Amino acid sequence: MAAALAAVAAVGCARNDAQTAATATTVAHAPLAALGNASRGADVFRANCAACHSTTGAAGGIGPSLEHEKQRKNYDQTIAWIKQPDPPMPKLFPSPLSEKDVADVAAYVQSL
Repeated sequence: MAAALAAVAAVGCARNDAQTAATATTVAHAPLAALGNASRGADVFRANCAACHSTTGAAGGIGPSLEHEKQRKNYDQTIAWIKQPDPPMPKLFPSPLSEKDVADVAAYVQSL
């Protein structure tokens, strides 16, 4: 009986180790894969956000300055804000902005 319990425990531990390793690999690569392209984000920003935040994100009258936004919000928080903004900021996701557009704009805003 003790041998059977030891065998079950060993299989369970090996399975948990494999799952943990797979999860760690996924988590380690997820942020890199999820990061947007700041250069492309600048173009998307100019086309969709500059009317309120200026072409450089330094405030354009209606919207606040986005300079140093990374000190207020991290990348994930910036994405969340773009997807679900508080008024008066317009909701531009999922149209006209796609997931890729949002990721790229967030990367650009984080670079300001």
